[in-house]
Amino acid sequence: MPEVSMIAPHTEVPPSSALIRLRGLYSSLRAALQRVGDLILAQPEMAIYASVNEVAAAAGVSEATVMRFCRTLGFRGFQDFKIALARELVSPLQRLHEEVAEGDDAATIVRKVFQANINALQDTLEILNLKAMEEAAHWMLAARQVWVIGVGTSGPIVRDAGNKFFRLGLDVHSQTDAHLMMMQAALLTCEDVMLAVSHSGSTRDPVETAKVAKAAGARIICITNNSLSPLTRVSDLVLVTAARETRFRQEAMAARLCQTSIIDSLYTLMALARSETALENLAKIENVIVAKQY
Repeated sequence: MPEVSMIAPHTEVPPSSALIRLRGLYSSLRAALQRVGDLILAQPEMAIYASVNEVAAAAGVSEATVMRFCRTLGFRGFQDFKIALARELVSPLQRLHEEVAEGDDAATIVRKVFQANINALQDTLEILNLKAMEEAAHWMLAARQVWVIGVGTSGPIVRDAGNKFFRLGLDVHSQTDAHLMMMQAALLTCEDVMLAVSHSGSTRDPVETAKVAKAAGARIICITNNSLSPLTRVSDLVLVTAARETRFRQEAMAARLCQTSIIDSLYTLMALARSETALENLAKIENVIVAKQY
């Protein structure tokens, strides 16, 4: 397998993703950092004009905690965080979140659901590490085998990825059974790649499977909504989504749309890098699948 450079799982935050990143990391923050996060989410404009000691006093924490909060989100300090927050608040992509309420009529509900999905895709594109995307496609093209794993609601995404990637001539396998994925991970080598999909990044089965695969020498890529999760700590490349959960839709469809968009992007990157083979395979598939149509 050709040598490729490694990219650290925790990458530099784009200059306008303070709130997006905070929402994604919130559940992983310690209680004191969550108090700072609660203040920022409730009064983002206040944080722009306040000093670090004013934010600390309002959140009921120390100034050191506020600084640690900023560094946890990937910023060098409080001033960098304030600049990013100001940019995000004036950005045309920044919209107030509209959660579905019990009294909403059908038209309002549909509009809010569509808008939440659009927001999630735009937010994911804002924070997605495009260099890591390119590197992930390169790793999978060069791999002896590619294993795509995930459980629960990640299962359909895993199967969809397997159905797409095999068309490129890759030796790709998808697995959603917790026991089988662990057994197969133990047989991987340094020539193999594992792509783990987990919205929370904290589900035990994909995390433990990734650990086994990494111990066997395989490279690990993950798609997750939480860049501080246990899964990211074992992964070599991290592809982060930015879907927000709501009161009625925990781990909402928006998250799966973001995961699917990353899968589609990886497929397209690999197809263009191997265009002749991809076109030949697609032609062969079309020739045989036409018999299944009326």
